[in-house]
This record gives sequence, C-alpha cells and structure tokens, in this order.
Amino acid sequence: MALPKKSFWTPGRIVLTLIAVGLVGALGLSSCNSREVRTTNAPVSRAPNVPRATNPAPPVAFVSLPPGLRDTKVQTLDGGSLKLSDFADHVVVLNIWATWCGPCRLEMPELVKISNEYKSRGLVVLGLATTYNEQNDQAHVKEFIQSQHIPYRIIWDDGTLAVPLVQAVQARSVIPQSFVISRDGRIVKHFQGYDRVRTPETMRKAIEEALNDKGKA
Repeated sequence: MALPKKSFWTPGRIVLTLIAVGLVGALGLSSCNSREVRTTNAPVSRAPNVPRATNPAPPVAFVSLPPGLRDTKVQTLDGGSLKLSDFADHVVVLNIWATWCGPCRLEMPELVKISNEYKSRGLVVLGLATTYNEQNDQAHVKEFIQSQHIPYRIIWDDGTLAVPLVQAVQARSVIPQSFVISRDGRIVKHFQGYDRVRTPETMRKAIEEALNDKGKA
C-alpha cells in the first residue's frame, strides 16, 4: 500500500515564505535602482558611470562638494537655470528622485512639509530629476510635479550634478538620495533610500544643526 504523498507546503514552510516575501517587499520600498534608458525620438542621454563598491560604505557626512561643482550651472524644469552657489547663504536639501520610483513618491510630501517648515529660516529644498531616468520626457515630469503640488524648484539634470554628488559620498546608483548641504558647501548629511520612520526625523535634525551653525554663514 502506497504511503500518502506529503505536500511540500507545510504550515512551517508557508509561514517562512510569507516572512521572506514581506522582507523583500519592505526592502523594495526603501530605494529604486537608478536607470539609464533610451528614448525613441531623442538622442541617448548618458550619465557617466558611477563606481559601485562591492561593500558600499555607510552614508558619509561632512564631505566638501567637489571643486567647481557649486558653480556649475544646471537647467531647471521651469526653463531657467541655477547654481548651488546661488544659495550660499542658505542650507540646501537636494533630493534626487524619479516619477516612477515608489519610495521617491512616498518621500516627496515629507520634503514639501520640510520646505514649508524651514523656508523662513533659510532652508532651500531642490528636487533633481535626471534626463536618463525620465527618458528625456520633460513634459511628463512637469505634469507630475503640478499634480503633486510640489512648491520647490526641480533641476533637470543630464548627470552633470547628480553623478559627482553620488560619487562624493561613495553611494550606490539608487534613488531617492538626499543631501543636506551647509552654507559653506559641505555635505553634512546624506540619505540613501527612504525610511518613512527614520528619515524625516534624522533629516530634520541635520537641518536644524546646519541652520544653527551661524559661524558658517
């Protein structure tokens, strides 16, 4: 008499699988891979390769901006241009994001709150969207920004600003990434990915410390 065939999906294995799926989902919400894509109606816009360490270093703080980067002029989504040196008397939060990135979308309302909360004290929030992450579709990004009522300016970057910033902190090619930049041009705090519990609190603390650093004004 044949023994009844045992099912692979035992209660223990089901529980372990559900835990594993939950962990993957949680990690997937923290960041998205930055990507380089081709458009059909525009030339390829390539960003220089960003070195990816086998064991990425933890977020770096107190790193000076690369020489000359502060005075590099970049385009903005509204048709203008800016340089980080335009805000030399301000603390800057610069956020690299993309319209298709879930964690970026989760973070944006918090960045709007931070902008509104600290603007009067000398904080400037800047978003940075890259041409290669958005398939050179500037109109789509504009539509997204308007629909989300984003009040701060958005840089439309071909990698000129984003790549050196990421390299400066030895980060991976993921988004979102945020940089808190002091008045004297130092990256005083770097965020890679988004944690809805920890990131807002830690960012506010870094902003407060940078704003209170009057000796660097």
